[in-house]
Amino acid sequence: MLTATYSLVAIAAEQDKTRAMLSRLQQCLQSAWRGLQNIDFSFLETAFGKLMQFDRFVGARKLERILIPALRGAGREADQLVAELDALRAKSAGILRTLGEQLAEAFEASAVKINQICHAMDSYCGTMLTRLEREERELIPMARRLLSIEDWFTIAAQFLSDDDSADGRHHSPRRGTASGRRHIAFVRP
Repeated sequence: MLTATYSLVAIAAEQDKTRAMLSRLQQCLQSAWRGLQNIDFSFLETAFGKLMQFDRFVGARKLERILIPALRGAGREADQLVAELDALRAKSAGILRTLGEQLAEAFEASAVKINQICHAMDSYCGTMLTRLEREERELIPMARRLLSIEDWFTIAAQFLSDDDSADGRHHSPRRGTASGRRHIAFVRP
């Protein structure tokens, strides 16, 4: 059962990191919205970039790539919850897609629809918070209940392999992004 404990600790640490990142995003956005008249297009573009960076981080989590696939097909209860979490993920992706389109239109028309854009950013954060809460409250306890010791051993091995790969990435020199955009340091995965 040591492998299950390791896996659950790794998931909990990743969840804490994800929650902290989302909280920092929400605080940054909310403090900027208090001075709504001072928000310009470059702030909105930067905020959108931070949301996109956070979304990529969420999709790359161990929970997303390893635990959820391990629970698929584990029973009706697991399949239903995974489907609901997938729906929240799809809703978040749709919000980001619409937000990107709104930003592009606003930039082209030189008339930023600040309230709509701010609402969409807030909606994305709220949807992701709902998903994180459901993962913590429902998915992780369900995984504890439904997965066998062998399943946990496989998951732990994948986590360790993933950690080894990440250690190799951290030691390599950082390259610039392909698009030439600057790195947004606010959200650090």
